[in-house]
Order: sequence, then C-alpha cells, then structure tokens
Amino acid sequence: MRVLVVSPHPASRALLSRFLDAEPDVEVSATGEPDDAFASIKENKPALVVVDLRRPDEDHPLFLGLLRKRHPSLPVISLVPGRLRIFDGRSERVREAHGDTAEALHHLMGSVLQATRDLLAQHLLRMLRPPVGRA
Repeated sequence: MRVLVVSPHPASRALLSRFLDAEPDVEVSATGEPDDAFASIKENKPALVVVDLRRPDEDHPLFLGLLRKRHPSLPVISLVPGRLRIFDGRSERVREAHGDTAEALHHLMGSVLQATRDLLAQHLLRMLRPPVGRA
C-alpha cells in the first residue's frame, strides 16, 4: 500500500519517510510541493497521505483544505503544532502532541505510526469487503 508524505522540509520528509517505510507492505513516496502531491495522487492514488503542517508560516494548510475538498474520502494524517489530526475518510480525531523534546518527538512518531497502521488496516478492510447490495 502506498503512503504519500507531504512536507516542505527535507529533514521532516526524510524522517517520516524512513519511519513509515519500515512498515511491512508499505511503499512511501514523498514530496515537498503541493502541486507534485496532487499530481502524484491523480496518477496513483495512495491509501494514505501524511502532511506535516507543524510550521505555522507555511501555505500547507491551504493544501490540506484543497486535498480534503478534492479527495474527501482519502485518509489523511496531519501533523499540526501541538496535535496530530487523523482523518479516516469519514471522521476526524485529534491527539495532543506537545513539546519540542526528544521524548515528545518519540511520542509523536509513535502516534503517527499507530494512526498509519489503523488507517491502512481500514483501507485493506474496505478493499476486501464485498460490495453491499450487489448480487
């Protein structure tokens, strides 16, 4: 299953990509440009998009709004200052992620990994579930 990482910061892209790429059966692609992300989604729709929005001076909140409008059922994990927003294609939940310490980063990455596993499992179930009402 393909996961797309979108972050304007090379270090963040590399960290998230490396962390998620260690998961079995997960193929990670990454970009720093919103236009490249939309092209990638159009070409080969991922099972999940992870967006790093932790720097408030970036235009990526606009990207996130456009992403949710153009692909309303696409699962998205967004890292925002102080929280992790997890959208499963139907509803959103928020986990707190405060602090700039190594321990806080470790906790944040653990939360990203767990959310990724949960969303990819849901994606697999949707793909394997037989269509309802069709004979």
